[in-house]
Amino acid sequence: MTQATSHSTLTACFEPRRLGHVNLWVDELQRGEDFYSQVCGLKVEFTEPDLVATFLGTGHTPHDLGMMETTKGVNRYGRDGLLQLPGTIGLNPGLNHLAWELENEAELVAGWRRAKEQGCDIDMTVDHQVAHSVYMFDPDGNYNEFYCDTIKDWRSVLGGPMELLTSRWDPEGQEPFSEGRYDADPVLETVPDAPVQPRRVTHAVLRTAQLDAMRHFYTDVAGLDVVYENDRVVYLRAGLANYDYSLILVRDKQASFSHGSFELASVQDLEQTLERLKAQNIIPVYDVNLPWKRAFFLRDPDGLLSEWYVTQAGERALDRHHSLPLWAQA
Repeated sequence: MTQATSHSTLTACFEPRRLGHVNLWVDELQRGEDFYSQVCGLKVEFTEPDLVATFLGTGHTPHDLGMMETTKGVNRYGRDGLLQLPGTIGLNPGLNHLAWELENEAELVAGWRRAKEQGCDIDMTVDHQVAHSVYMFDPDGNYNEFYCDTIKDWRSVLGGPMELLTSRWDPEGQEPFSEGRYDADPVLETVPDAPVQPRRVTHAVLRTAQLDAMRHFYTDVAGLDVVYENDRVVYLRAGLANYDYSLILVRDKQASFSHGSFELASVQDLEQTLERLKAQNIIPVYDVNLPWKRAFFLRDPDGLLSEWYVTQAGERALDRHHSLPLWAQA
């Protein structure tokens, strides 16, 4: 086994700061919104009714969690006739995409150029009004968004039901800006009466039958660093030091989205959260108590798993005592 920070000798296409959000497909949008807001405490920041989409978070970014209703085989369009969601995708609940936040537009454009030079398959480049984005698929077909914020005070632009936001973006259309337009000191808000009170999304977990190919994509293309690996699991981290890791790849017989993970404030808060959930007859599917981590897992109405956790006793989640967590041993 190996615990180290490593990269390919090649220059990675992108250099993300963090996992900005996880976006899901859900069968019934309102049902999913109710669960993640009323139970999980994520505040609805804005919606796109024409896209059948809801975006929730705590305020670190315009959203920690997005969700879109499954397409039912019908195309959905953004602005100016942009085919944003083909009816051939999103037929079942699961992962829509992972979104990786970059420092600024100059870095995003540079990453887009490197990806083109290396022959990577770029699906589309779009303007979300508060972000510019490059979309690509990983070897398992998971969709990835590489983006930069374009407006620091995004709450001045986003709120409540919004008309269609997304249009085409030409990365070479103008000189890219080089300043970071994310909020370094955001005001955090959650749903006050919800039993769960999260701080932020931190990482996601993907299962894969081709661990080496996935590792290659997320290091050499996505620009994540390996912080721990063995023959069954790879932990990867984006640039910000206050995130222990951003993505976990777990070897399995077939590819699937395992879950997104959200950090809570403290162990005491987590224990109180479990009591509040119990009072509402909500029982976690897993209750994890390890020397370095306290966590519980919930299933949403579509059966999708989410983790709510705290790193214990100030220990790093990846120290010399590390072993595979419970979900990886199934």
